[in-house]
Amino acid sequence: MASSVQKNKTSLNAEESQSGINLMHGLLVGKTAIITGSSRGIGKGCAQVFIEQGAKIVINGRDEGVCRETYQDITKNGGDAIICPADITKKDEVNKMITNTIDAFGHIDIVVNNAGTSRDALIHKMSDSLFKFIFDLNLKGTHNVTQAILPEFRKESRKDEFKKIINFSSVAGISGNLGQTNYAMAKSGIIAYSKACARELSLDRINVNVIAPGFIETRMTAAKKPGDTLGMPQSVRNLAISSIPFSRGGGGGLPLHVGNVALFLASNLSDWLTGQTFTVDGGSYI
Repeated sequence: MASSVQKNKTSLNAEESQSGINLMHGLLVGKTAIITGSSRGIGKGCAQVFIEQGAKIVINGRDEGVCRETYQDITKNGGDAIICPADITKKDEVNKMITNTIDAFGHIDIVVNNAGTSRDALIHKMSDSLFKFIFDLNLKGTHNVTQAILPEFRKESRKDEFKKIINFSSVAGISGNLGQTNYAMAKSGIIAYSKACARELSLDRINVNVIAPGFIETRMTAAKKPGDTLGMPQSVRNLAISSIPFSRGGGGGLPLHVGNVALFLASNLSDWLTGQTFTVDGGSYI
């Protein structure tokens, strides 16, 4: 018995070494996923994981050129994807994205509302335009996409299927953050919005859950250079990374770490789960 257990353990370790933490494959075969803001950063990480698990992917962003680059990158080893450039703050562009996806793939099963950004300022320097910009993109954009997908998700022919909506908040929406009153408020709103949606849409078997990433290596958390709109001072980066128990070598989490949690929430493994928030932060918010 002991030798059998050891043999199984050795086999498992070998599989782990070959495929990282992805021990299950094909979890999204036959599924179509729209991932907003998937031309870069965390969204691209989600798209990479999803396509490797068999999903058909819609790559979305406002920059068509970047979308095309991401398409080439994530499909180089196979997989099915299309690009749908769209500004999610504009309902007509969102509706067109939904229509184009159904035309291409016939159905939509998963929506990942990842698109968002931050524009930081201390409270006494926070302009109305900066406040509105962050709310429109992070909160209103999430609502626009959620509202637009409902006719597809509520079709009578799909009443017995579980359909997935995954909304992106942030640990800043839970704990707050210096210089991010607009961002923290919008991301906190995502959690409340998702709970309300989870209750309202539960009879339609629509799962609505939230991922709240911590410090993940993206353009938003890169060392900020003079003239950059995005990024943060190196001293702030160092402080944030020092608070991550899992951090090694002075780095934050990776988009792949978030993508694997999104995979769970997008797959049938999470069918009996809704209205929940998952922090993906390497242990910084405990």
